Amino acid sequence: MTSTMAALLNDFEQRYSINTAEITSKIGQLQQLTPSEVPSAANEVKKLLMDVEDLLEQMELSVREIEPSNPDRQKYDLRVKSYKSDKKQLEVELRKAVDRVRNIADRDELMTFNDAAINIDQQDKLIANTERLDAGTRKLQNCERITIETEQIGEQVLGNLSLQRETLTRNRDRMREANSDLGRSNRILSQMIRRVIQNRLVLLVVFVVLMFSLLYLVYKVI
Repeated sequence: MTSTMAALLNDFEQRYSINTAEITSKIGQLQQLTPSEVPSAANEVKKLLMDVEDLLEQMELSVREIEPSNPDRQKYDLRVKSYKSDKKQLEVELRKAVDRVRNIADRDELMTFNDAAINIDQQDKLIANTERLDAGTRKLQNCERITIETEQIGEQVLGNLSLQRETLTRNRDRMREANSDLGRSNRILSQMIRRVIQNRLVLLVVFVVLMFSLLYLVYKVI
């Protein structure tokens, strides 16, 4: 293997080491980013992985140019295979890191949603309790109003009954007075009738006496 080929492969390996170190660092930083920053950071890592892929392809082509009988051919073949395996592992780590960030974001969003749902549920319960208290207050007010109206009606009824009782008492007294007056009138009328009868009897007696006197005079004259 020529010194030029060795220098080229050495350059590829240095660039590979630098890129993979940067990829590893950026993958580790993903968890420190916000969910909105992760996509752009992940795209940067993917670009670096594509650069690594290009380096590995160039290394593989360069290794193929080495004579198969040269011991360095097998050594660099193994290195390229190891680098490809490391690259695949970095891709796996990138996917895992992105998934972890997404899961954390989803969990935070779910927790936020649950907190919001709990707050909404608490607000609904508070509103429902307030409405029940208002309904109870209205019922108490209605009961109080009905009680007051009932008391007023009762007072009016008692007042009317008292007036009716007084009216009945006055009417009863008037009837007693009327009965008393009627009794006096009956007695007076009876007395007047008796007097009329007596007067008529007296007149009748006087008439009879006069008749007998007249007959007696006539008899004497004849």
